[in-house]
Amino acid sequence: MTQLWDMMSRGIRGVFPLSWRCGVVALVVLSLGAAGLAAAPDAKAVRLIMVADRRTAQDILQQLQRGASFSALARAKSTGPEASQWGYGGMVRPNEVQPALRAALLKLQEGQSSEVLELGGQFAIVKVISPKIAQHLEAAERAVDEDKVPQAIQELQAALRLEADNVEAYIKLGLLQQRAKQFDEAIRTLEKGQQYAPQDLQMLLLVASAYTHAAVDGKQAAQAEKALQAFQRVLQLGDRYAPAAHFGMGKIYLRALQQPENALGHLEKAAEVATSAGEVYYLLIQAYYDTRRYEQAWQSLRRAQELGFDFPDLQAMLQKVKQQSQR
Repeated sequence: MTQLWDMMSRGIRGVFPLSWRCGVVALVVLSLGAAGLAAAPDAKAVRLIMVADRRTAQDILQQLQRGASFSALARAKSTGPEASQWGYGGMVRPNEVQPALRAALLKLQEGQSSEVLELGGQFAIVKVISPKIAQHLEAAERAVDEDKVPQAIQELQAALRLEADNVEAYIKLGLLQQRAKQFDEAIRTLEKGQQYAPQDLQMLLLVASAYTHAAVDGKQAAQAEKALQAFQRVLQLGDRYAPAAHFGMGKIYLRALQQPENALGHLEKAAEVATSAGEVYYLLIQAYYDTRRYEQAWQSLRRAQELGFDFPDLQAMLQKVKQQSQR
């Protein structure tokens, strides 16, 4: 379901393609050369959540203490550039940061988070993580670039063994498992990631996508209803991902449940905005054809062609119907 993911990914930072940069934390970490960091035995890998007021920071700290994912909260709540990197701030040396942060870094072990720290008029929570996590993520990226999906999966699994609440790794792993047609594994992976980010609409949409892959590509009819429920939940929570949700529901109804009448309304809504998603038009034309709305199928085909999409199989089907009607 490539087109569904394309539609989602425009609103999701730091997921695909598998590439990311070390965040630069304003007012906290001094600029350090990569070579110097690699050689520094006291350098620590950190995640950071930075907010403007203490009350917000305390609320985030309480969520962390209740088991929420640090990386997910960093991405959702942090106001600094590290937010786009799931809070990752790279490698830092305790002797080259502000005193309050230095004291926390010297105290924290891998996997531990600090209390709320006041840094340069802002408020932060820092977590020390294993430097091997970034190495595994980078290795996964290289493996994907070389089309070595099994190796990439292994690298992401290794990262999760080091940081069990790494939502970024769950997302990347689940998507790669889908690519490898490991549909059950993908569902388990993304559902696990959702447990750490239960309020994240993007995670809900990814879980719905996993159900859809299993139902359509894996021929697992039992997952179709789960997909519909998840997409309905996405629609109930806001309009931001409505086109992707409608596309997913349309695909479920058309391909998994063979209910083209039910698919039509959803695919029409998706096509209103998804002008760059060819599969939306393909399925919409197919649904019109299956429900014998041939004129509408022709109109959608011409619209798709204007947008640069060519569907010779659908055109041949429609041409055959036209010829038969003229006899």
